[in-house]
Amino acid sequence: MSDPLRMFLVLRRGAVGTLERAAVLGGAAAVACVREFAIDPEWRERPGKVCLRARTLAQWEAVLEEPHALAGEPEGESVAALPPRRRSERGPLLERLQAMSTDLGPAPARLDGGHDGVTYALNPALEMSSGKVVAQVAHAAVMAAEVLSEWARAGAPGRLVAPEDFAGLAARKDLAARVVDAGLTEVAPGTITVLALPPAG
Repeated sequence: MSDPLRMFLVLRRGAVGTLERAAVLGGAAAVACVREFAIDPEWRERPGKVCLRARTLAQWEAVLEEPHALAGEPEGESVAALPPRRRSERGPLLERLQAMSTDLGPAPARLDGGHDGVTYALNPALEMSSGKVVAQVAHAAVMAAEVLSEWARAGAPGRLVAPEDFAGLAARKDLAARVVDAGLTEVAPGTITVLALPPAG
C-alpha cells in the first residue's frame, strides 16, 4: 500500500534525556492511544509508527492541541501519540516536524533485579536511530497490551535493556511480544528488533 496508516509519536526536543525513558514513554503513549481512540482495523493489520521531534515549544503545544494520548508530563518528559492517519493526511504541523534522530545514548546492558512492568529487550547487534528504537518499542508495547490487559490499564510501565543474551531471550516461550521488522527503514526484513518480557511474578 502506497499510503498506509501511521501512528505518529512525537517528543519535544531536549525534554527526554535517555533512550530508555523515550522508548518506555513511547510504548506507554502508543498503548494509551490504542485504548482511547477508535482505531481503523487496517492499521491493526499493519501497525506502522513514525517517531517525530518537535523542535520548539510552539510546535509541541500545537501537537498537544491535536487529538492524542500522552505518556508522562506535558511540560517535562513525555511522548504524545496521535491516532493513525495516512502520510498524505499528516497536515502542515506534522509535515514540519523532523524525524526523531537525537542521540540519547545507549540502552542499559544488564537486567538487574525484578520489575513490575514489561522489560523491553533491544537487539544489541543493531544500529538504530533513537526514533526507530522508540517506534520499535511502541510496536512491542501495543502487541504486549493484547495479552497483558492489567498492565495496559496500569499505564504500561516498563524498562529498556540491550542484553548480551538477546538470542537466548528470543527463544523464551513466555514472551509478551516479539517484533519482527518489515525492513522498510534501517534494518533488514525479518530482523527481530525488540522483545517484550512480561512483568516478573
